[in-house]
Amino acid sequence: MSACLRLPGKRKLMIISRLVARNWKNFVSIDLEMADRAFLVGPNASGKSNLLDLFHFMKDLVAPGGGLYQAVTRRGGLELIRSLASPERARIKIELHFGSGRSGDTPWRYALTLKPRPGKPAIPLVASEQVWSGEHLILDRPNEADKKDRERLRQTFLENVVTNADFRSIADFFNSSLYFHLIPHEFRREIDSGNDFLSRGFSRGDFFRQVADCAPKTRAARFRKIEAALKLSIPLLEKLSLEELPEGNPRIESTFRNWRKNSPPLRDRQLSDGLIRLIGILWSLMDNNSLLLLEEPELSLNTAVVRQLPGLIHRFRKHPSSQVILSTHSPELLSDPGIDGKEVMLLLPAEDRSIKVVRAADLPDVNTLLEQGISVGDVVLPRTQPARIEELGYFQ
Repeated sequence: MSACLRLPGKRKLMIISRLVARNWKNFVSIDLEMADRAFLVGPNASGKSNLLDLFHFMKDLVAPGGGLYQAVTRRGGLELIRSLASPERARIKIELHFGSGRSGDTPWRYALTLKPRPGKPAIPLVASEQVWSGEHLILDRPNEADKKDRERLRQTFLENVVTNADFRSIADFFNSSLYFHLIPHEFRREIDSGNDFLSRGFSRGDFFRQVADCAPKTRAARFRKIEAALKLSIPLLEKLSLEELPEGNPRIESTFRNWRKNSPPLRDRQLSDGLIRLIGILWSLMDNNSLLLLEEPELSLNTAVVRQLPGLIHRFRKHPSSQVILSTHSPELLSDPGIDGKEVMLLLPAEDRSIKVVRAADLPDVNTLLEQGISVGDVVLPRTQPARIEELGYFQ
């Protein structure tokens, strides 16, 4: 659901303040304090995408037409979600703490533990589901009704509007979340908008559904703002416009001032990779009022533009309570002096063959260097470098 589609009632301001997880994909154990921005940094194949997918799993859980079974099966089943470093048939746990940052607001906590159904491992069951409002436990499953009818454990209470009334703000938070990893060649192919998260794609249909969901005045105002930002980063850009088509789908057009007179505009299929991704990033930042997941936003962008992304993320966020979690390999992005060590999550190999996740600020030697004014990128990126990477240059 796009953030332009308003949910009934007024959603409470909230961000994820802490993540606890067990046996999720690359990770045997995670326990992280989180800020309103989080930068995931680590070697290739360390699990940055898999960590982002944990939050997207929660969106799939509560999305219309989604639910526990759909969220698990679209990822290949519990056996592909469970960490390979954990014991076979180990339970998968996700625990999320929420806060608004405002004094007096009641914090929320949601915990879900999953197990396979005996004799039918493809069917996920709720081993436990709990919700706290402040210090008060308001949901504790399995309850007596669950024990009498085990089929009820095939669904979470969070995904069902009949059962989540007392804590629906958590479902609304994830239902309003956005994921962005727009792949330009997929965008141009106009692939079906239903491709799933595991394809690593964000299709043209996905993007234009977000655009079409907005009221025309809101849409036009956003594109004027995007056009102004793009003119600063793409010197030859003269005009960016959104054309309404008869069937109701919009189309992006752009013109450049170095063209000959009366040249036809470029349409979305013809736009450059960098222009497509930058439009999508800026739109997603303005369309987000809860949680935005950005996968390697630096791809296809000029390094000068990449250096400005942390500032754009800070200023373009539609709502001050919105939260952005992104993965990156970019030293330019991490060179921003406004990035705090508490916002950087390092993914590093652990002794148990899993991946550990630590905040940069929680490593004493890293924190000492940050306090001396050295940029986050210069401090943390060397720690993600494979020990024998220099040998790659001599490989034959």
